[in-house]
Amino acid sequence: MAHFSAVDVLRLALAIWCEYYSREMVSQRLRRQAPRRYRMVKRAAGVDKTRDQIVRAAVAIQAKQGIAETSWASIGAVAHVSTATVYRHFPSLDSLIPACAQATFAAGARLPTATEIGKLFAGLSSTRERLQTLVVESCRCYERGEGWLDACRHEARNLPALAAAVRTQDRALEVLIAAAAGPQLTGARAAVVKTLIDFPFWKSLVEAGRPRRQVPSIITDLAFSLVEQTVR
Repeated sequence: MAHFSAVDVLRLALAIWCEYYSREMVSQRLRRQAPRRYRMVKRAAGVDKTRDQIVRAAVAIQAKQGIAETSWASIGAVAHVSTATVYRHFPSLDSLIPACAQATFAAGARLPTATEIGKLFAGLSSTRERLQTLVVESCRCYERGEGWLDACRHEARNLPALAAAVRTQDRALEVLIAAAAGPQLTGARAAVVKTLIDFPFWKSLVEAGRPRRQVPSIITDLAFSLVEQTVR
């Protein structure tokens, strides 16, 4: 049997105690950090929720009274936060507009992507069918974001951030029309077809009293007549 001196026993006891103390300190530190991490995550979630409330309120007000005319105080009142809180999240209109555009598109006002429209076009052999599908999807998007899109188009000339949003939608529509009509549609005729399928023309038909359910058919007939002339 091995014999341990008093010094060996003392060293062993000290090593065991140091190991226990080290683990206990780590455990206590982790216990202290856990509530802090939870508070940080909860605080971040609260900030995101407040930001979303502000953006939804801004989109709703801008759709009714215009984008430039919407005050931070009115946004705060609808979002149930202070004006200072609105400014803290969005110090300027240039910082607010992209968030409003993103929220509007996320709510269904975004035109289909090239990939999405490709899936919708799958199995459609005729140009008219593809155009009709594009028009129906576009009109559906316009209806979902009608108020804000209308304000955006009216004020884009005076607000660069809005002009950027319009350009993004224009480029997307051009790509979609090319996918629907084919490469033979170019130049002035392509520009006219784009005008027919774009939001302002849809809005003009609605304001003229055309039943909304009939508008896609009207636009499809007009657009296809131009495309058909190109094919000939």
